[in-house]
Amino acid sequence: MSKFHSIVVGRGEPLLFLPAAGFSGIEGLNIAEHLADRFECHLLDMPGIGNSEGMEGRITQTKIAVWLKEYIEYKGFTNGVTVAGHSMGAALAMCLAVQYPTLVKKIVLLDQGHVPIPRFPTKDLGKVGLLVPLISGIERLLGDFFIKRIEKLFLSDEEEGNLSKEELTKQVRSFCERFDVQPSSYIEKAIKDPVPVNGAGLRLMLGYRRLRLPKMLNQLSVPCLLIFASKKRHDVKEAKNVERNIVKIRNTHVSLYEMDSHHYVHWSDEKCLEKIKGFLY
Repeated sequence: MSKFHSIVVGRGEPLLFLPAAGFSGIEGLNIAEHLADRFECHLLDMPGIGNSEGMEGRITQTKIAVWLKEYIEYKGFTNGVTVAGHSMGAALAMCLAVQYPTLVKKIVLLDQGHVPIPRFPTKDLGKVGLLVPLISGIERLLGDFFIKRIEKLFLSDEEEGNLSKEELTKQVRSFCERFDVQPSSYIEKAIKDPVPVNGAGLRLMLGYRRLRLPKMLNQLSVPCLLIFASKKRHDVKEAKNVERNIVKIRNTHVSLYEMDSHHYVHWSDEKCLEKIKGFLY
């Protein structure tokens, strides 16, 4: 496993794309192809989630920013980069923009930053979500000693890329029904691409859950486009939560664009891609 793993699409100014947890950088392929005439898009796997080497120790906002800074320096992008991310990937992108604003020209956030991370993520993890604060607290105290003893309960290093056509079709259908998107080759590629996760990846996910995203959003000092899902047709409670938090954004650097969709805004409508292009071009 290399320290950094990315797929490069297009030519031009450098753009880093960071995916949601559970996906490799290939999640941003439709964005990269849409911008390929102007941007060299680096679809970057996150550390410990996918094929990028994990970071050591407890994960903090600063450590995440340093990891991304090292990638920028490794690639020789001396004039800075544009950064885009979805969900957890957008949170990591914000870490870079807050910590090293001179390295970031513009930032695109896909359905992330405006709403605090839930303390008990039961919607994503089921009953296990009730244990996340406890697990996070013990991880901060005992570090890798604790992670090595629990990682087999949560994670797997086995690659799952050898899905049969029937299994892949079933997973794509289930995903699209859950998130109200139409099946596409991009979704199929993202689901098919294996995303091995190790203990360092688990520590990254716990570090992510400790980030104070709305505070970070209001600290941004670079031009930012936040494309957020209203979720009005999907989850009344969550839609009200979005409405409450959107009005709290006071940062004049942040431009807002609401979509009548679920969480995967970039797969839900071509308008999202056009909005990104308009902001960056």
